[in-house]
Amino acid sequence: MMRVLALCNSDWLAFPALNQLHQQGLLAGVVIPAKSAGVLAPSLKKMGIAEDAVFETDKKNLAQALSNAIKSLTPEVVMVFTFPWKIPATLLNLPAKGFINFHFGLLPAYKGTDPVFWQLKNGESNGGISVHVMTDEVDEGPLLLVQPMPVIPGETYGIHCQRLGMLAAQVLEKVFNLLDSPECNFINNQGGEFLKSPSIAALTINWQTQTADEIERLVNAANPKYGGAITTIRQTQVQLLEVAMADLNSPVLNAPGTIVYADAVYGLIVACINNRHLQLRIVSLPEGYISGIKLFNMGFKPGEVFN
Repeated sequence: MMRVLALCNSDWLAFPALNQLHQQGLLAGVVIPAKSAGVLAPSLKKMGIAEDAVFETDKKNLAQALSNAIKSLTPEVVMVFTFPWKIPATLLNLPAKGFINFHFGLLPAYKGTDPVFWQLKNGESNGGISVHVMTDEVDEGPLLLVQPMPVIPGETYGIHCQRLGMLAAQVLEKVFNLLDSPECNFINNQGGEFLKSPSIAALTINWQTQTADEIERLVNAANPKYGGAITTIRQTQVQLLEVAMADLNSPVLNAPGTIVYADAVYGLIVACINNRHLQLRIVSLPEGYISGIKLFNMGFKPGEVFN
């Protein structure tokens, strides 16, 4: 096995793999963004990683910090488990095995900064991890492996990421074997689309065009990282964190976004296009996190409309 320098900016996605590398005596050090140190550093310490093995950096000093870490720790490979900045091309070949990126989405289809969101929003049946050699073009390097992971119906962004983190630890041995192989048959990584993080528009529900299924997927994809799917009522922004399909036998076609039913048992039920309905279970208001039942108790009633 080989000594590893790890780069990370996520606890969910990175820590299971980092802990496994540490327990196996393979983790030479960890580089984290200084802006995330308040969250990441204490957890790394609890993991048993020495404080002098954790390097903090900002974007301006990234090249120097990485160069110093590689020269002092002499890792054979640098493994990247989410990182906010592009790695300078001059550093990519310093380790013998290069920089290896764990991309938490399926390549080549889902390139970009947040494939988890887009895969859940689009209703893909699989997410997964794509491990590739890093080049000077983001997410374009040759693929070592692609490990699909089925999406659990109704799972949120957070649940999916926790499962991906466990999967990353599970595929480490495969990655090491591929890196040690004298002849590695790379997987095609051509094509696909580079998707940016979702805009406010992408996070906002369009009751007039989106189906109930599409709205539910958006809600799950936005929970918790983006605070839920955005809508408004009574001129107040509301973010939906959990919804469920509701069977409501109504011969009346209500305008999409209209509250069609409200009580102290089911909370609020809202009309969608195609005469489908959603029960609002958990929402975020400026006042806090509220159940659909509490919304009813607060006076929201049939006939009011989400926009």
